[in-house]
Parts: sequence; structure tokens; C-alpha cells
Amino acid sequence: MLAGSVGDLVAIQPQYPGGVGVPGIAPYYPGQVGIPVAPTSQPAQAPVQYSDPAYVAGDVTYLGFAATSVAAAAVGVTVTVSTQRPFKPQKMGCPSTTIGLLINQVNISGTNLLSNSLGIPVELFSEVSTFPQINWPTLDTATGVDFVLSNPTGGALVFSGAFYGTQLRR
Repeated sequence: MLAGSVGDLVAIQPQYPGGVGVPGIAPYYPGQVGIPVAPTSQPAQAPVQYSDPAYVAGDVTYLGFAATSVAAAAVGVTVTVSTQRPFKPQKMGCPSTTIGLLINQVNISGTNLLSNSLGIPVELFSEVSTFPQINWPTLDTATGVDFVLSNPTGGALVFSGAFYGTQLRR
């Protein structure tokens, strides 16, 4: 049976293998009060210096890609879209008037964002499409994005469109 009542102070002892009070076993608590963390003979470090941020704001805007004609039966036509400041696309839009053009690759820094290179219809990115969008990585000024296109139709098709997203500014 337990002695005492609710509210009584109870002394709690640490438990060690072999039971409490085993000779030679004492609790060890690193960083005890009064023990220096680092030797005092080390020189003090200089304060951290911060530079002014290069970019201070972000604006919602469009990053367009110019109209590029892709000839009939053309394969591997590359269209490069670059930005002057870092840009985070939220959505890509292409006109629904272009039908039949295939996007084989979307390369950013040499990495294809698509699962394969067989091609997806450009219509998936049209303004009336209900397909989910790609989670686009931030486009840097040095990389941009390369679209590799093919046109399996019998006539020339125009690839154009724009990204909607946030561009950083100084």
C-alpha cells in the first residue's frame, strides 16, 4: 500500500542497472553549471557580417516565350526561354489554337521534368485545359528552361505561350 496523500512531495531517485545506491555509479549530466562549454583560451570569433539582399521583393507577372514555328514532321526542335531575374512559375499556358504539337522534354539545368521523352500534347497546357500543372522549380538567370518539341502533323505549327508566376526584383 502507498503511503502519503495527494499533493505530498515525493523524492524520485534515478534508476541504474543493479539498483539505486550501487557503488561507483553516479549520475552524469554534461554541461553542469560552472563547467565552461569551451576552453577560455580560444580567441573570440568576429561578429557575422551580412550583406544587403540582392532581391527585396517579388512581383506576380508573366514570362512569355516568343512564337516559334515548328516545321511539319520536325523532331527535336529546341526553344529556350530565359529570364532576367529569378522566376518561380506557378502555371504555364499555351494557346488552345495550336493542336498536334508535342512537348518531348522540358529541361531545366539539364534535367528533364517529364517522366519520358515520348512527348505530351501541348493542349494539356492550354488555357482551357483541366489537367494539373507541373510543380515548376525556380528558373535562374543562368539556366532558364529548354522545351524540346516535335511536330508529327503535315503542316507547320506555332509554339507560343507564357508562364504565370513570381519574379524577384531588386
